[in-house]
Amino acid sequence: MTRAFEREGVRGWVRTALLVAGALGFCGCAVIGPRSIKAGRGPYAEVINQTADQQILNAIVRIRYDQTFGMISVASVTAGLRFRAEAGINAGFGDASDYAGNLTPFAAGVAYEENPTISYVPLSGEDFMRRMLSPVATDQWLLLDNASKHPGHLFDLAIARLNELRNPLGGDAPPSADFGRFVELYDRLRRAGVLDVVLGAEAGTEYFLDFHDYEDQRESVREMLDLAGVDVELSGAPLLVPVRPNVGSSTSAVHVKHRSAHEVLQIFGAGAEIPPPHLEAGIVEPLRWPLPARRRFITIRSSEKRPHDATVRIRFRDWWFYVDATDTASKRAFVFIRTFIGMRLQDPGAETRAPVITIPVN
Repeated sequence: MTRAFEREGVRGWVRTALLVAGALGFCGCAVIGPRSIKAGRGPYAEVINQTADQQILNAIVRIRYDQTFGMISVASVTAGLRFRAEAGINAGFGDASDYAGNLTPFAAGVAYEENPTISYVPLSGEDFMRRMLSPVATDQWLLLDNASKHPGHLFDLAIARLNELRNPLGGDAPPSADFGRFVELYDRLRRAGVLDVVLGAEAGTEYFLDFHDYEDQRESVREMLDLAGVDVELSGAPLLVPVRPNVGSSTSAVHVKHRSAHEVLQIFGAGAEIPPPHLEAGIVEPLRWPLPARRRFITIRSSEKRPHDATVRIRFRDWWFYVDATDTASKRAFVFIRTFIGMRLQDPGAETRAPVITIPVN
């Protein structure tokens, strides 16, 4: 009778353990998906964003050192989940006094593990070079201009030449005083709401400088047009001056030459503080014409010791290069360059054409 009772008790434990394991498995299936997203999405997004920042900063610094650089984009992150349920039974036989109080009747548990697979797309080849070296289109600059708090700064960065005004920003020639003055007037009139850059209604592809409500700013408008060499009469009525991506000058339009993404990175590289030992050793050449403080877009600091208060930092040639977290202007400039490069290099079809490197992470 006692043996039969013990066997029935064991059967009861088995049934109970299986029911509990099944319940845990059912509940686990219901919560593992949401929990994995909650635990994984934030860290994945943070790491991808951080490494993308480091990649951009690395490109800026390496260009300043006249060295090559490479970029890769994260094509996909696939997280495989493996679910496992476990159940165990401890049963005693013989005299109950030998094991009473020492056995756990049953045990059950649910476990899962995540095995992510990350796929990268190298940015290289003819298409990459074309996107980096060809002039940036007017419509792309205008997208950035609409979100800029300082239109003159962006204009200074975007335009290498305007009619006869040359803008050797960070180049081998001294800064142009006339171009700098043009930028100041452009910024002032844009911020005053007197000047807009608009798309022509008829042509559909041509842009115009739209001067309007400028009676109080007539002298500034006149000076700006004179600097550009545009000969028009200011009657007080709205004035449209065509903006065309051409080489050469015009007295009735503004001919502009836009910079490329590579040139923009070079200009940002001019804001890097080069360690004195590197200059002394000739590893990097000093700037022939340092940028004036008011025309410097970013300050990239350098330090032998790892900086702790930095928004982004990289290690290069045994030195740290970083953007100081307390330098608001440089942080905003870095946000711009990150957005700009991302917009310039984005290609929806690249993932289907380029080789993909897939790395399982265990």
